[in-house]
Amino acid sequence: MAHELAFSGVVGIDFDAETVSDALALLTGPVRIRLNSGGGIAFDGTAIHSVLSDYRGHKTIIVQGIAASAASVIMMAGDRVEMSAGSILMIHDPSQDITSYRGTSGEHRRVANSLDKISSAVAQIYAQRSGKPISEIRQIMAAESWFTPEEAVVAGFADAALPDGERSAPARFDYRAYANSPSNLIQMSAKNDWINDFSKVNNMKSQSTSQTETSENKATPLSLAPVMSAADRSDPRKELKRVKDLTSFATTDLAQRVNSLARLEGWISEGVTLDAARIFVTDELAAQTNYKTSRLTDAAYYGRNSVAESWDNGEGLNRKIVDGIYSRVNRAHQPTMGREFAGASLSEIADICLQQNGKSTAMASVASRVEMALHGTSDFPNILRDVGNMSLSGAYEASQSAIKQTSREIAASNFRALHSVKVSAGPDLEEVNEQGEFKAGTIEEGDETFAVKTYGKIFGITRQAIVNDDLDVFSNMFPLLGQGAANTEAKLFAGLLEENSGFGPKLSDGKTLFHADHGNLAQTSAALSVASLGSARVAMRRQTGLAGEAINVVPAFLVVPPELETLAEQVLTEIAASEVANANPFAGKLKLLVEPRLTSASGWYVCAAPGAPDGLQHAYLDGVTGPQLFTREGFEVDGIEYKVRMDFGAGFTNHRGWYMSPSA
Repeated sequence: MAHELAFSGVVGIDFDAETVSDALALLTGPVRIRLNSGGGIAFDGTAIHSVLSDYRGHKTIIVQGIAASAASVIMMAGDRVEMSAGSILMIHDPSQDITSYRGTSGEHRRVANSLDKISSAVAQIYAQRSGKPISEIRQIMAAESWFTPEEAVVAGFADAALPDGERSAPARFDYRAYANSPSNLIQMSAKNDWINDFSKVNNMKSQSTSQTETSENKATPLSLAPVMSAADRSDPRKELKRVKDLTSFATTDLAQRVNSLARLEGWISEGVTLDAARIFVTDELAAQTNYKTSRLTDAAYYGRNSVAESWDNGEGLNRKIVDGIYSRVNRAHQPTMGREFAGASLSEIADICLQQNGKSTAMASVASRVEMALHGTSDFPNILRDVGNMSLSGAYEASQSAIKQTSREIAASNFRALHSVKVSAGPDLEEVNEQGEFKAGTIEEGDETFAVKTYGKIFGITRQAIVNDDLDVFSNMFPLLGQGAANTEAKLFAGLLEENSGFGPKLSDGKTLFHADHGNLAQTSAALSVASLGSARVAMRRQTGLAGEAINVVPAFLVVPPELETLAEQVLTEIAASEVANANPFAGKLKLLVEPRLTSASGWYVCAAPGAPDGLQHAYLDGVTGPQLFTREGFEVDGIEYKVRMDFGAGFTNHRGWYMSPSA
């Protein structure tokens, strides 16, 4: 089950890179992040984005209320981004309402140059998430652009617009600070007397002013000349990483002891490297006579919010051991809390578990100690299970189906058929006559259904493998099973599209998903081109609801087999045309999804974002996403038996969100 975090309030004040890093250090695997922020300090936004990007588990970010300014940068770090009903996204150029020192013309130029560099770095973050060219992103930023959930999905900044669920009010923030704030946000700010007070910025201002008073005669402000270096700034990717790394470093407690935030703009504009900044901070700290080194307690270091939790025994120790062992299984994993166990063998871990349970291991052979740990009351089997779960989950998340991005996840509490919802006589509101009579409409269960089914496999790890310290089962078998679980989902998604000779499953009206009567099937196979995509878009825009009302379906994804991938990229690439008539209207508007499990080499699909309208849906039992790992003492296997189980189902509930050009 995914862990949950909540980021709410002003970026850099109510939550910052340090608190986010501390929280993530305690987690492994998937995490769901609920974001509600009107913005804050730009440096902290990019630093938090960097911290989230480095987290190796799958990240789902759900925007509740608003993600504006610095919070919109944080939002881009999600592997999947969902916009709650009524939420808002705002993207603009980074800004700063003060300058350090005395605000001379030279200082203003320096700040402007620094903001230009930050804007370029942030633009690359937005472009990477959306697939839009940098030139278009800079226009969006300069215009201070506001997006509804559906608009954010179409623009590529989010993956799903959630049509229902609990609505959240926008976070406390003075939205009058923005040029194009919606009127309701302005009224909300005025009514509640919300005033933005970025205490970090105020501290920077007071610190920098006092510095200027003591060094007025210096030609260069202090923050510009502590360290000189020659960073390679020709590669935009390296430059973005340098800015992100410096920003993340400058927000740490130690770096802030030497006023690093006030120096950050100078470091960025002068090309200071991360190593050089670290050397400077270390030297400055050493020079401070009142600075004393001290080691935090384990509870303070590993989890500031942990209450009465020991890291020397029990669950806390287990988590440290798992973190250390997993670094041997996955070489890309850098252990944090469990560094001391990164080199331990499995038999040594068995010893530790036995000793924690008061069992003596003196004079016992390695084999007998392993057997005692496996079959006794120690935590050894649970530790092996948790390592397996990390390996399984990592491979599963890395192998997700392309088509899954087009599907909306719903809840399933049992294995019965899941029904969609429909509104009789259409969802439009009708005029009430003079007698005050309202016309009746009802919400009914849809006729299209699908059910969750169970998939799984059992295998074992032998006692001999553990005695021999053989980690192949974790580094090979568990990832294969994680990939297999993702492949099971992917084959089901692709199989649905290709049922009935490629025309999709039969719906309750007796017709296949793709049918001429549904208005979502090209008359003949059409080669992928701007013209054929135009026909698909018209067909989707012309779709009507149950009562014949126009519903304006917006295309969001282009789904193709591998044979059409290169052509699709060419069709979707922005064309620098000299004439408007030659421009590509689909550049940056459709997200390309390539599915190798589609058997047709010439058929292709266009579909709307999940839930806009409902089309493809999937569900997990009780919301437990992906494969789960269970263990028991081996009987047929002399060791531990593992069961991998996944309760999953998928199906189409509506034809209106999909369009197909059939195989040639």
